[in-house]
Amino acid sequence: MKGRTSQLFIGIIFFLSVEGIAVAQGPPFAEFLTQDDGWCVLSNNQSIAEILITGEVDTSRFELLVELRGKMETLVNLPSGIFTLFLNNQLGRNEYIIHKVIEHQEYMDLETEVFDTLVMEVHALPNMTFSVDEGDICSPADVVLRGREGYPLYTWDYGDGSGKTTSTNWTIHTYVLESGDQPESFATKLKVETDFGCVDSASGSVEIYPTPGADFTVIPQTLLYPHVTVTLSNQTLGNWSFLWDFGDGRSSPDRDPGIHEYDTYGIFDITLKAFSAQCSDTQSRQIQIFPPPPVAAFSPDTSGCPPLEVPFRNHSRYADSYAWDFDDGSVSTEANPTHTFLESKEHHVTLEVTGLSGSNQTEEIVLIHELPQADFDFAEPSTVDTKYTFFNKSVNAVEYSWDFGDGSTSDEQSPSHDYIVPGSYTVTLYAWSDEGCVDTLVRESLVNVPVGEGEATFPNAFVWNGTGPTGGAWTPGNDDNTVFHPKVNGATEFRMVIFTRLGHRIFESNEVYVGWDGYMVTGDLAQYGVYIYKAWITYSGGEQEVLTGDVTFLYPKQ
Repeated sequence: MKGRTSQLFIGIIFFLSVEGIAVAQGPPFAEFLTQDDGWCVLSNNQSIAEILITGEVDTSRFELLVELRGKMETLVNLPSGIFTLFLNNQLGRNEYIIHKVIEHQEYMDLETEVFDTLVMEVHALPNMTFSVDEGDICSPADVVLRGREGYPLYTWDYGDGSGKTTSTNWTIHTYVLESGDQPESFATKLKVETDFGCVDSASGSVEIYPTPGADFTVIPQTLLYPHVTVTLSNQTLGNWSFLWDFGDGRSSPDRDPGIHEYDTYGIFDITLKAFSAQCSDTQSRQIQIFPPPPVAAFSPDTSGCPPLEVPFRNHSRYADSYAWDFDDGSVSTEANPTHTFLESKEHHVTLEVTGLSGSNQTEEIVLIHELPQADFDFAEPSTVDTKYTFFNKSVNAVEYSWDFGDGSTSDEQSPSHDYIVPGSYTVTLYAWSDEGCVDTLVRESLVNVPVGEGEATFPNAFVWNGTGPTGGAWTPGNDDNTVFHPKVNGATEFRMVIFTRLGHRIFESNEVYVGWDGYMVTGDLAQYGVYIYKAWITYSGGEQEVLTGDVTFLYPKQ
């Protein structure tokens, strides 16, 4: 930028011509004719500056005080007119100032303060480098190119016939290889320009690898088991490596495996991977092998008495849903249900199964037998004798078991029973049908035996059973003569001791229903012969009695 801060002049001003330039005669003056300038750095950054010098006398010699890039210099013995100054410019701003001009006349000196400024600016060239971000190298590849920051514009040449200008120091470009299985290198270039028009560029390369286009066919894509074979055909173009995954745990590196056979039915995802050392692609196709039509089957076909709990075992094949009907209003969708049948009849149990290939139904019979109906009546004795008669009125029954409530039982159809001890007794009847079904009738406190006059009578002989000890237990009404015991009515306490004729005690019982079977306390069988018994009895009326007698023990005839 040019300018003057002050001038000092003396004398008369007039014009004259110096080297073709009209100059005014007046006080001394100097100024830059060269305009401010700037350029991008060169190998030689020298330039020239023209300075116009004028004064009162054209023959005067002049002296200039100038500042050259901060350093004061004095230029002497200069004529008036245009003076050429050689400038040795440096990188950056170069400022040149004319501070003062002095005119040396013959008899005097005149001077003027000028302060005229000239600026020469040498701009640095951009120092550009750029890089390629590591990343995707497989076509189509999105590649990031980066240059040095700090410039207003970046012009990119991607090397594939396309380019772009950005205000950012980076750009993303998608490289696409049209075909083939060989890599391709793209020569890239970046050009930058500063605000002053200085330009630099950098070059590089991007290597892009081809990506295979994996493709194949599979025929057929749906099958019905047991058909399990498919044919595979590789449709991938180019020379690649391959890996097949058949979806059943098996694989193959062959380009064309041809046929593949599956072991079972199901849905299988077949995947083909085509690859090189750098790039890969996959293609998947799905096949479905349908199972055979479902087959319904179950067990058991059974029978029993109500309530009958039946655990069903499902033997169906190729099914994934189940519908049970138990023919009693109940249904189930479980695979293996358990059901309790209450109604006596033939139950036609059905199972319908459904699978991918349809449905199927089967039927089995569960027979629930009729229960017998236990029922009975009884007749009280007409005398003081305590023998009661029971009348069986059961329906649909063939076997029976009676519990008379005093520890005695019977399997007769309509038995009679002697109650020895007075009291109240509950009688229970169990009735079984032909199929083994049982019904029970319990009649609480049915028999009430009154307190009467006690009585006990003993037999005078009994016979060994011929097989072994029985423990001596006996039941009322049983006329078996292999156990020696009294016939007692109304006894509440009882004790009986057996002696030899020499007075040795060989057996003792403290229970009415336990007599002597011929075996001694030592466990040995007594000799046949005559023995003495002694019994202490307390009756329900409170009276007591001691009875003594003899009994003959016999062996059975051979």
